[in-house]
Amino acid sequence: MIRPNTLSEFVGQQNARRILNVLITASKRRGEPVPHLLMSGQPGLGKTTLARIVASEMGGRLIEVVGSSLKNTAEMTAQLLELRANDVLFIDEIHALSRKLEEILYGAMEDGTITATEAGFDDLMKQLGIRNGDKSRKSHQLPPFTLIGATTLLGLTTAPLRSRFRQIIELEAYNDEELRTIITNAATKLAFDMPGEVSREIAIRSRGTARTAMSNLMWYRDYVQADGGVATMEALQAAFELKGIDRNGMTRTDREYLRRLIEADEPMGVETLASAIGEGVETLEESVEPFLLRHGYINRTPRGRVATEKATQILMEVTA
Repeated sequence: MIRPNTLSEFVGQQNARRILNVLITASKRRGEPVPHLLMSGQPGLGKTTLARIVASEMGGRLIEVVGSSLKNTAEMTAQLLELRANDVLFIDEIHALSRKLEEILYGAMEDGTITATEAGFDDLMKQLGIRNGDKSRKSHQLPPFTLIGATTLLGLTTAPLRSRFRQIIELEAYNDEELRTIITNAATKLAFDMPGEVSREIAIRSRGTARTAMSNLMWYRDYVQADGGVATMEALQAAFELKGIDRNGMTRTDREYLRRLIEADEPMGVETLASAIGEGVETLEESVEPFLLRHGYINRTPRGRVATEKATQILMEVTA
């Protein structure tokens, strides 16, 4: 198991870890579930891992659901009815929920009840062996649980839903030293020996996210083991050149995105850029642009995205 199992093992996100430690400790002393939480941040920062740690600390299960996969109220109702005491219901991309599904959550979050009037509610209750205590309102008292919502786009989460979370935790990009520690710890668990300079270089190429760091480590390990088993800087250069990842962490998609902007010499909308390079708008907004913005390669303007002088210099260095 490479993922951290406790907050003490979790590297980075210091503010988030402090908040969660307070909430978990206080909740245990009161004999109550951890209050409902909303976590925001780009993909790969540890939202799922932190939710798993909360569930483990409270002695419950982690029930994982993707917001966009819940299509109707019956599916949402079924998820809630399956909860046990101290479970954590983790809804990833919670901003993708429809208003009707959000409304089902309101009662569950505020007073621990679920009320439904749609056809099929009674059938769901029977399938799960649950007796309905209030036939007129078709309501059911849920066991104490924690809802943890996760979103990459906090601004798209509706105000009524946001207001029902006790805490909103915003996760931040990791620095290179934190990523180096994550990579080193994971390599140790994998019994994969490599020099410190290699772990440092992998961290630099990992775009500020733990998920990318782990993906890069696994790729490097595969490359080394396929090529003879010796972890060297030469092997690192060859491995990442093969994947098209440069020392700045930029991928082929990043470079093509910047090239299109520079050649256009005018602001471009994200939809136009996505079409030009054959990527989805969501991929650009969640994975590509946060990295480029953080490093000062692009700016967002009312008219669209524009490349900075730094972007031009970086591309010139890469193609030189």
